[in-house]
Amino acid sequence: MPRVTSLKPLLALIALACFAMLGGALLLQHLSGWEPCTLCIQIRLWLLCGGVISLLILALEALDLRWLSLTLWPLLLAASGMAVYDNTHLLLIETGVLESSSCSPFPFYAFYLPLHEWLPSVFMSAGVCGQNDYSIFGLTFTAWTLLSVVLLLTLCLFTAWRGIRR
Repeated sequence: MPRVTSLKPLLALIALACFAMLGGALLLQHLSGWEPCTLCIQIRLWLLCGGVISLLILALEALDLRWLSLTLWPLLLAASGMAVYDNTHLLLIETGVLESSSCSPFPFYAFYLPLHEWLPSVFMSAGVCGQNDYSIFGLTFTAWTLLSVVLLLTLCLFTAWRGIRR
């Protein structure tokens, strides 16, 4: 039986997951009034980067330019890994392990790429890191987000591993 070597379904799933998480965060912000903090905004940026990069890899795979797509894999893994890192940082602030002063009021990219000025409805932070009163089924929203981005990173690593094995 021939082994399926196409990464296209997995890359499409990565892009869908990134954009679905980003869309879910925007819906909760604009429909429910949940205000994102600086780390939440940075996680949004990593999700946007991950979604765009996975679509670029998908397009390059479709054009049979696998050699060129290899340059984007480290960026995809870095974006998903940074989403996990920032979300873990946020959860540690919320649980009191880290002080909230460890969260800067400005996203790391604000001085180089003023996304908060270009798209304030997506990238403007109005919340305070560590002040999360929102929970879903007994878990904080931040815990659910961490679970989601860990699963995303796992999917990215699995897809990269599948790509190496083919």
